[in-house]
Amino acid sequence: MSYAGISVREALDRINAPNNGWFLPQVQRQYVWGARTESEDYVCLLLDSLLKRYPIGGIVLWETSARVPYRWFVGEYAPGKYAKQVDPGLWGADKALVYDGQQRLQTLYSVLRHRFNERTLHFDLLFDSTSAESDETGFLFRGEQEEASPRFLRMTELSCMKCSEEEKVDLEDRVLPAAGEDKTAKLRIRKNLSALWDIFVDTNHKSIAYFSVKADNSNEVNEVFRRLNTGGVALTQIELVLSKVKALHSDYEEKLWQLAEKIKEKSGGIDFPSSSILQFFHLLIKSTIRIDEARIDTKEIQLFQDVLINDSDPLVELFSGYLWGLFRINHGSIVPRWLAILPIASYLTTRKRAGKEWRIRAMSEEELLPIHQYFLLSQVCDWNTQTMVNAFAREAVLAAEQGAVFPIEKIREIAIEKSRTGNLNEHQLLGQTWFVTKILMPHRTYIFHANRPQVDHIFPLNLDSADSQYQDVVDVLWNFQPMPAEVNNYKRATHPKTFFNSDVGSKYWDAYDFIPERKSETWDDYAEFVEYRKKLMLDKLNETFHLSITPSKVKMD
Repeated sequence: MSYAGISVREALDRINAPNNGWFLPQVQRQYVWGARTESEDYVCLLLDSLLKRYPIGGIVLWETSARVPYRWFVGEYAPGKYAKQVDPGLWGADKALVYDGQQRLQTLYSVLRHRFNERTLHFDLLFDSTSAESDETGFLFRGEQEEASPRFLRMTELSCMKCSEEEKVDLEDRVLPAAGEDKTAKLRIRKNLSALWDIFVDTNHKSIAYFSVKADNSNEVNEVFRRLNTGGVALTQIELVLSKVKALHSDYEEKLWQLAEKIKEKSGGIDFPSSSILQFFHLLIKSTIRIDEARIDTKEIQLFQDVLINDSDPLVELFSGYLWGLFRINHGSIVPRWLAILPIASYLTTRKRAGKEWRIRAMSEEELLPIHQYFLLSQVCDWNTQTMVNAFAREAVLAAEQGAVFPIEKIREIAIEKSRTGNLNEHQLLGQTWFVTKILMPHRTYIFHANRPQVDHIFPLNLDSADSQYQDVVDVLWNFQPMPAEVNNYKRATHPKTFFNSDVGSKYWDAYDFIPERKSETWDDYAEFVEYRKKLMLDKLNETFHLSITPSKVKMD
């Protein structure tokens, strides 16, 4: 066996093809390139490497007609899309399963045959590689709203063209007007177009190396894959457990993804990934969130399927009925300690198993209060270590089995034993401003931009004649209000008393909380206003959660 070569065009034609096509085995990880912060840069560098005829690494395939589950490659990529399992009727077809090279092939398939994050890959035909920096490429992504230009060639169009001289000449005639009368620019366009044609249209240049393993079962290809990846990125414990579960239930990962999508839909937009869901299931089964694949036996592997079927609803209820239903928390960044919410999910799950009421809306205020207290204390006091979460969950399960309320006092004792404070301090609230602001104003919903909530400083930071002392005083939790950023177009650098008594500002009066009357003299002194609002917010904290704070002696930056 040895590596063979295949052109980009031929590889794309084989992906998801009905006869002897290339597909994804169930053991593959999810596609991760699209989730990278600078995903477009990675994609452009991959295409540029092909254009420069650099090696991009080999592909390992298992050619088989064995009846095994496998998945489609994703077509148009967008965050949250996942590779779906093919119909079981197709499992016995002749196929090649990609064991190594998924990320590269998925990227090429999405950007050369589809769209990527709702944008289309183009090449700037006027790009001059001789004067470019090493990481600069002629590739770029453009949205549909951007004006078309002959200098920007759609790669989806190019990659589907017939490999004929007539097609190439017609294309050249269409794009040359981008150079105008500049002969140097015309030569550059012809040079770039010729290079693109050779790699992405012509099938004579075998840009991609692939290695095929023909075997009746996956043992041999698994060994090849293991040896190729020796010293590479090891599978995580979660991935190892998931692979064991998928060996028994091939569509398990797909169902986890569907559950994650359900949580996002019912929570107003919170991304709680499938890996976190699996970690919660592990907590229910093994009473710990610390996953060790070697300690899970065959019988426990079956329990993961049982938990998915029977215990998903309480987890969804935590997001839909509690976080979203009571607090309008709609984004993952609002909650700083996600592990700490799992004991609440364990408590609701055990109540459901015991035949007791587990739906948030149907629970009494007496039952909800200790859950509220735990939720706030765990977030601002950093009750988030694996050991603590395991211990909290065990206490929560025991209380639920006995029909008791959530065991906040026992949990507080454990937290203190683990060298965490059991009481609220002012500096802790000031350190979690997004969370605390939202908890104290649950009827307000954050609007997010670039993973940051839009928050208004009631006394604006850039008030006319403001000095550094003023900014230190007003840049604080007690001066924050969830509010769309557009309000700053009206009140930027304007004193709030002036703003709220204006025709425009009066329209926003009811959108603010914990503020004095419009004519109050409290507005005349920013420091007095901050103290006034702080008192009202702390009163709300005590009224809602029956929690008070220890004043902080620490000055927060």
